Amino acid sequence: MTEMKSASPGRAKKRWSLADPNIVRLLKMLRPYKKWIIYAVIALAVTAGSSSLIAMLLGKLTDMGFYEHNPYVLLWAPVALLGITVLHGGSTFLSSYWLQEVSQSVMVDLRTQMMRNVLYWPESVYQKYSTGEIVSKFLYEASNALSGASSLLTLIIRDVLQIVALLAVLIWQDWRLTAVTLLLAPFIAIILRWVSRRMRQFTKMMQETMGSMSSGLFQMIDAHRMVKIYGAQEREADNFARISEEFKRLNMAQQKVAGAGTPLTQLVTMSAVSVVLVVALVQAQKGLLTMGQFTTYLSALLLLMPSIRHLSGLNGSIAKMGAAADSIYALLGEPLEDEGGKKELKSTGRIEFSHVSLRYEGAKENALTDFSLSVKPGERIALVGPSGAGKSSVIHLIPAFWHPTEGKILYDGLEQSEISLRSLRDQIALVSQEVVIFNDTIAANIAYGAPGATEEEIRRAADAASLTSLIESLPDGLQTKVGESGSKLSGGQRQRISIARAILKNAPILLLDEATSALDTESEKYIEASLAHLMKGRTVFIVAHRLSTIQNADRIVAMESGRLVESGTHSELLAKGGLYAHLYNIQFSEKSAPASDPEPEKEETA
Repeated sequence: MTEMKSASPGRAKKRWSLADPNIVRLLKMLRPYKKWIIYAVIALAVTAGSSSLIAMLLGKLTDMGFYEHNPYVLLWAPVALLGITVLHGGSTFLSSYWLQEVSQSVMVDLRTQMMRNVLYWPESVYQKYSTGEIVSKFLYEASNALSGASSLLTLIIRDVLQIVALLAVLIWQDWRLTAVTLLLAPFIAIILRWVSRRMRQFTKMMQETMGSMSSGLFQMIDAHRMVKIYGAQEREADNFARISEEFKRLNMAQQKVAGAGTPLTQLVTMSAVSVVLVVALVQAQKGLLTMGQFTTYLSALLLLMPSIRHLSGLNGSIAKMGAAADSIYALLGEPLEDEGGKKELKSTGRIEFSHVSLRYEGAKENALTDFSLSVKPGERIALVGPSGAGKSSVIHLIPAFWHPTEGKILYDGLEQSEISLRSLRDQIALVSQEVVIFNDTIAANIAYGAPGATEEEIRRAADAASLTSLIESLPDGLQTKVGESGSKLSGGQRQRISIARAILKNAPILLLDEATSALDTESEKYIEASLAHLMKGRTVFIVAHRLSTIQNADRIVAMESGRLVESGTHSELLAKGGLYAHLYNIQFSEKSAPASDPEPEKEETA
């Protein structure tokens, strides 16, 4: 059940730089926090400067203490060293804190922007991503992007400033020794280039594998009962273990590259130190270099090494940030729902489908073909037909979850494209088989579509949905937490909350999509009473598997292969002997057949 996308090193060919458009977009998000960045830059400059002071002070102390025998050195040297150390440590702490403030603030902005986009996606975009992929982008890749930006700022500001300051000390002390040291710089550049290229490849593959892992995890949690009933725990655990093992393999490969880069860089750097030592000792023996000068030079060189090592991760940080930014901005670049026209709809419930056809993205055949239907205000329309007939497609078109490929839909004479999407959906309530219950209180779930509702209004809606006895039996009443997806409630209780939500919204158009199909007989009695209250005075579209529940509809529309085959009342269609009569006879002959009758199973209808 859990699938994993293959990850191959050859797939990631892109080279990132700071000029990459998505990295530039990400860095522009830092602008609102420039105050904190300026503070951090000042602190990082102090950190870099204090490193140079330490090197210079050590050299000065060596000459004054060991050669000049200055008695005051014992008094001020410890104080000076302690003061510079405190300055260095304090500025390091402050710069890290301020940069983290920027990073976390931008992460909030980025994730909020991502969430706003996801909530306004059209249905076609939701089908492109698994839940795990989206969650991975929110958690893993957003974190990668911003941690990369934070590391980048630190590397560019602190380490570059520190290298410049320490190089100035080195040149000031002895430009000839510095020239010898810099001869080995190209070798360091070669190592850094190799490390960054490999890091780019593994970063991209790890992101893809993390998406597969997140998707598999969400799928297993959602389907845990199905997994148990079919005894598939070990199989799914093995599948997930394979994905986790692949992530580990990529992680370790990345770590191997990163780990190899550091000692290789150190090897080249220490080679430079060794050469410098030999040259410096020769100069010292000739009297061209004092011990203090040598101490300053060696201290500056050793302090330079960590900054060079940190810069070895610069391209890695850019690659990590670039891969994450590409992934995030691919999500942010997805099209949003068309907001529709400017007109506000105050619906009476009149709806007309005029020669509507619908083909879902990527499908070879139409889900609906030349579908025409005129519905009066307050009319109850039941949609019936075999699986795949197009019933749910009609339901999805009414609130503009999808748009017709051909034809048009009119609401009180206004075309769908003329009406603002928000005002259209304000006129519609939905109760479906897939009940959505949020991890909140009963009251919050009922009032989800009417956040300004009073407690009295919520109680009236709950009473109309036959929820009063349940609420009164709970210690916290309406304020009872229902758990994730309503896990603390039965299926019937969740459905009644969904109905109460629709009652409170009080919309003129009501969509009932298999609202009672998953309920037992006792729960269905409660639900039917609640639905009867809900349907009063509204235009209602009903999709129901149990044909007994739609016999009182004003009109029954029988569909097959995306086309309207026939319509009429229950009695009219039975007398006609067409598709509806056929479906009705099959369903009720099954109910009346003896339990021992070896009838073959029939495909579900409606």
